[in-house]
Amino acid sequence: MVFSKYNIKLHRVNETHLELLRKWRNSDYVNSRMIFNDYITSEMQENWFKTINNDQNYYFIAEFNNQKVGVIHVKDIKDNAGEGGIYLASEEFENSDVVPRMIMAFNDFIFDELKLDYIYSQVKRDNKKAISSSIAQGCIENDQKSSENVISFILKPDNYYNKTKKIRKILNNQ
Repeated sequence: MVFSKYNIKLHRVNETHLELLRKWRNSDYVNSRMIFNDYITSEMQENWFKTINNDQNYYFIAEFNNQKVGVIHVKDIKDNAGEGGIYLASEEFENSDVVPRMIMAFNDFIFDELKLDYIYSQVKRDNKKAISSSIAQGCIENDQKSSENVISFILKPDNYYNKTKKIRKILNNQ
């Protein structure tokens, strides 16, 4: 499965991607931003894939200009909602337009194709860029689920579409 929008191609993760994902996930750059930050072995990666290779989980590798740039997902879908997440392959993409393109392409997939009512996410409080990005796309903090170390966000379609209207219009015209 491939979903394309805003010059981003989202490729559904399959077995051929596992070692690349594991390499990215174990890198200091990615691992330092994760809530679960243990080293991931090949066996752990394979077992993980067996649990997410279904229609309650959508993990994608994002590609921009023929380069794989990161991973974005919604997992544990039930009651028409799921948990979203993202990580970039490396720091070189952090301050580029890759991040908003990835997020908006994926959110369009979530709300237009999957028709979810909302997604929720968890961000470490020291990850200022992820917090800023979450707010910019229309996420609202869920105080009841936030903790001292983690902010819990909820994103509903109306908030997303209203908050990103101008940027989506610009990207659609490119």
